[in-house]
Amino acid sequence: MGLIEVKDLKYTYPHSEKPVLMDISLAVQPGEFILLTGPSGCGKTTFCRCLNGLVPKFYSGVMEGTVKIAGLDTRENPIMRLAQHVGLIFQNPDNQIFALTVEKDIAFGLENLGVAKDEMYKEIDWAVETTGLQDLRQRATHELSGGQKQRLTIASVLAMRPEIIVMDEPTAFLDPVGAEHIFSVLDRLNKELGITIILIEHRMDLAAKYVDRMIVFSEGRVVHDGEPVKVFADDQTRLLGVGIPRVFELARRLSSRGVHFNRLPVSANQFYDEFKTRIPDDIRRKAGGFEDLSEFTGEYHHQPAIEVKDICFTYAGGVEALKDVSLTIYHGDYVAIMGENGAGKTTLVKHFNGLLKPSRGEVVVDSVDVSTLSVAQLARNIGLVFQNPDDQLFEETVEKEISFALRNFGFDESVTEKRVTWALNLLDLTEYRHKSPFTLSGGERKRVALASVLAWDPDILVLDEPTIGQDYGQKERLRHFLTHLRSQGKTVVIVTHDVEFVAESQPRIVLMAGGRIVDDGASKEIMTRPETLRSCSVAQPEITRLFEKLSGHGLPKDVLDVDEAFDILMRNMGGTKP
Repeated sequence: MGLIEVKDLKYTYPHSEKPVLMDISLAVQPGEFILLTGPSGCGKTTFCRCLNGLVPKFYSGVMEGTVKIAGLDTRENPIMRLAQHVGLIFQNPDNQIFALTVEKDIAFGLENLGVAKDEMYKEIDWAVETTGLQDLRQRATHELSGGQKQRLTIASVLAMRPEIIVMDEPTAFLDPVGAEHIFSVLDRLNKELGITIILIEHRMDLAAKYVDRMIVFSEGRVVHDGEPVKVFADDQTRLLGVGIPRVFELARRLSSRGVHFNRLPVSANQFYDEFKTRIPDDIRRKAGGFEDLSEFTGEYHHQPAIEVKDICFTYAGGVEALKDVSLTIYHGDYVAIMGENGAGKTTLVKHFNGLLKPSRGEVVVDSVDVSTLSVAQLARNIGLVFQNPDDQLFEETVEKEISFALRNFGFDESVTEKRVTWALNLLDLTEYRHKSPFTLSGGERKRVALASVLAWDPDILVLDEPTIGQDYGQKERLRHFLTHLRSQGKTVVIVTHDVEFVAESQPRIVLMAGGRIVDDGASKEIMTRPETLRSCSVAQPEITRLFEKLSGHGLPKDVLDVDEAFDILMRNMGGTKP
């Protein structure tokens, strides 16, 4: 008998004709660490809601089949009783935070479980230390950044120590180092305490090395269920748009060209441990021919689009978010702003369109001081997509949401219709045209928010965490589109923790920490400075980690993506390229 038993599960949301889950049967044994993945909108989040009774008790709708947790039928037992066994961390942290301070929010679940006060404080101490919230313990929850809020929701569930932890993209808002830390904590809870963990995650390079089972959903059904290496090796997994760990993909390509691996690796360490003994002794002579590409990677800078001059900003609660920040972004630039949670990244970009005004210093856009313009005046040329799409969506349907700004800007109806249709097609939203955006998944809502800005074609596009909730296929589509915008002379600024997305896009990188800019340069320069990256809680891409190790054998270290890595290794291992 499994700790979780799902049999013939089928579920349809209220006012919907099509089931979102169909014919799902599976069992989960105590102590398993499971990765749940699949294309955006395939039913993953809904399935997780079934595990603690939110479906069908809170979301109602029509549910068929059975779900049992530790022998308890979720339809026959109250959510309060199920919560003693299952801790669920939502995709959007704002849906789970309601207390005034960090400490009180963590205490809420413990209070409801009747935990004694002394024991409660011990659990809170452990939870804040585990999630890195010690210095924010008395901070008001509304003053937290998106990543800090996500760490808080994780802490509030960990404190209750349930036997099953279900996490819906738990690291989506976290900086890479913070995400690695959370995964290492989950790994320890799983191995040392036997806690069963089920998590939804699109960041395969991070998750794959920890989990022992992988379940892939597509269109409401389970299409793969097994050991991660076997699932990744299946061609159908790729066709579904599920991301493949970069080092696994590199090893797969090499093996197809005759380079043997006993077991295809999913991490840089695994790859290096097996590969290092096969590196030819004369590789240093072969590697000596690598060109210094630095002179070819510089940007041709046109006129400044955005100039930030010595700005400071302090929130009403006294939190000093920006400290003497200066930055120039040129027309045609593609810039990724990266750094730790709470570094000031979102605060900085909200100054670009006047949503925030600096306490000191000035922001200039196209040679005009932003303080002399209204947000409405700036909006036509600067499109900002928020980190949380729910802060941006308000219309009844997806079509109305996308057309709202176009009509406000005075586009005629024929142009509005064309632009809406174009944006829907671009972001794979056509089937949701007449649906409410609030019935869509988190990833789909993110795409609606992006479509609503892209539709009016701003000259400067600012995207705050654009890859959150997006499957690999959607990320690839976005990456190619942003490259296309850059070729048109548009200015693109992204705030992101997604190092793999950045590695494959290779924009200019601006690193932030503690409200200041720490470094600024080309992707290859920044990503090969591990100490600087660590100081900003940014991890190296997995391929770069691998080549940091291989550089000791004479190979270059400034390698960021799979294509370049494959070419270099085939050239130096005596193989033939495809």
